[in-house]
Amino acid sequence: MAAMLLMGGSLFSQSAQPFKWDQSVALARPEDQLVNSIVARLLLSREVAWSKFCSHAKVRDLAREAKVLTDLKVEGVKIGLSPGEVVFLFKPQIVASCRLQEELIAGWASGIGLPKPSTPPKNLATDIRPLLDKVDETLLRQWKAVSSKPFDRVDYYSAVQMIQEQGISNDVARIAARPLGPRNLR
Repeated sequence: MAAMLLMGGSLFSQSAQPFKWDQSVALARPEDQLVNSIVARLLLSREVAWSKFCSHAKVRDLAREAKVLTDLKVEGVKIGLSPGEVVFLFKPQIVASCRLQEELIAGWASGIGLPKPSTPPKNLATDIRPLLDKVDETLLRQWKAVSSKPFDRVDYYSAVQMIQEQGISNDVARIAARPLGPRNLR
């Protein structure tokens, strides 16, 4: 199931080309590998949205978000990242995930936008969160490899475009790509 979801079988994929999240894929630039994992996280956020829509759960769970950031800071320190560097990468990912969930849920609730998925929602605790944890661990390692790079507008807009190519809105893509932009975007 995890392989199907992350290897292009996501029931929410709207892109013309199937998305593949494979840590062993040799992408041209380490930044592209990072963006590939950001996209994987956003695609999982679609699964989260469907689960929350079906269970009538709130999108924002501040206690859960705080725990995720705390756990990620601990893991980041273990590999040589400062807590600030971890927050710098993951705060926009959490905000982008919530924005995407809000967009999807609003569309499903209003009947405008995406049709509702025809499959039952996956379980957040047992099916989706372990996949998110795996993607987050990969993001930490990838961020460690590129976080000292001075990113510029080309990096930022390239990341935004890569994210949008997977059917993600411009607003969500711009939020998720923030860590890969120049300082004045941060």
